[in-house]
Amino acid sequence: MRRRIVLFLTAVLLLLRTTVTFADQDVKAYCVMPLGSTVSVTEQNADDLLHVAGLSKLPAVLTLCNAFDSDLIDRNAAVSVSQSAAKINGPTAFLQANETIPATELIRAAVMISAGDAIWALMEHAFGSEEVFLQNITLMLHKLGIEKTLSGCLGTEDTFSCRELILLSECAMNSETFRSYCAEKYAILHHADGRETELASANKLLSTLSGCVGLFTGSSKTDGYCGLFACKRGDTTFLCAILGAPNSKSRSDTASKLLEEAFANYKTVTLAEPGEPVISQWPVAGTDGETVDLFAKESVTLLLKKSDGEPDVQFDLPDALVPPLDPEFSVGMATFYAKDGSVLSQLALYPDRAIVSSDFRSVLMRVLQGFLSD
Repeated sequence: MRRRIVLFLTAVLLLLRTTVTFADQDVKAYCVMPLGSTVSVTEQNADDLLHVAGLSKLPAVLTLCNAFDSDLIDRNAAVSVSQSAAKINGPTAFLQANETIPATELIRAAVMISAGDAIWALMEHAFGSEEVFLQNITLMLHKLGIEKTLSGCLGTEDTFSCRELILLSECAMNSETFRSYCAEKYAILHHADGRETELASANKLLSTLSGCVGLFTGSSKTDGYCGLFACKRGDTTFLCAILGAPNSKSRSDTASKLLEEAFANYKTVTLAEPGEPVISQWPVAGTDGETVDLFAKESVTLLLKKSDGEPDVQFDLPDALVPPLDPEFSVGMATFYAKDGSVLSQLALYPDRAIVSSDFRSVLMRVLQGFLSD
C-alpha cells in the first residue's frame, strides 16, 4: 500500500502551534501528530528519551503483527508454551508451561494487554530465539527511522521519545493484525484445559472519546502511566503519545484534551489519491476525440484550519495534449492555493495510458493495410 505523504505549510504549522496549546506539569512528555506526518500539532518534551513502562514492548508486538500480516505466522497455528515463556513477569495471559494455544489468542493478548508471556511464546514459535527476534525488531525500527538497538526483545531497559513512539504508532495503524485487536475493550482467552483469562484493555478512551481506535498503554511505579492513542474522525486521524502521567485518569484526560483540541481546530483535505484522477477527460490533439484522465503519483493531504475554505486549484496544461503520451512522463502541473493566494502544493500530472503520435499511427496503419492486402 502506497504510503500517504502529508504536506504542511510552515505558516499553518506555526499558527497551529500557537492555537492548540496545552501544558500539563504532571505529565513528563506528550506529542500529537496527524497520521502520516513527521511534524507535531502540539508537543511537550517530545524528544526527551524516557523509560516508557509497557510501551517498550510495542516494537516486539509490531514485529509479531507484521509477521502475521505477511503470513510468516499462521493464524491457525497451535503454539506450545515453553517454561521460559510461562515465567515472563508483568502483564500476563496466565500461560502455563507445555500448554498449547492458538496463535491468534496469543497475539490478541499481546496487543490488548501487552502480555509478556504471549509475546515470548510467539517469539519462540516464529523466530526460534531472542537473538533472531531482536535482529528483526532492530530491522523494523531502522526502517521506521528509529536508529536504536534494544537491550532485549521486550525493551524493559530501553528509552524512547514521544516522537519515536508516534512513528511506532503509525506502523501499528498500518498493520491489519494490530488494528484488528487494539480497539477491543474486553475479550476472553480460552485455554485448552478449560481455564479462561480475561483480557481488559486499560485504554479508557476506547469508551469515552469519540473515534478512538486504540492503541497501546503501559504503566509502572517508576515510569508512570504511559499511552499511545489513535483517534479517527472522518478522513482525519491524529496520533497521541503521553508519557509519565501520575495516574490513569491524568493519562486519559491529557490525551482526550489534546485530541479534542486538534480536531476542533484543524481538518485534513486530500488533494490526490492513487487511483483517483485529479482531472478527467482532458483532450488529446491529433486524435479522433480521444481523452485521458490525469493522475498524481502520490497521495497528498494538507492540514488546514477549519476556518479556511477549500483550496483553489489551477492547472498548467495545454488546451489539448500532444502525443506521444506516456504514463511515466508528466504532462503538466496542478497548483493548489490558499485563500490568501499562497501556494499550498504543486502536483505533477501524468496520463492514465500511453498514446502514440499521429505519425506513428499513420505508419502503423500503412503496415497493417499492406499486411492485410497480401
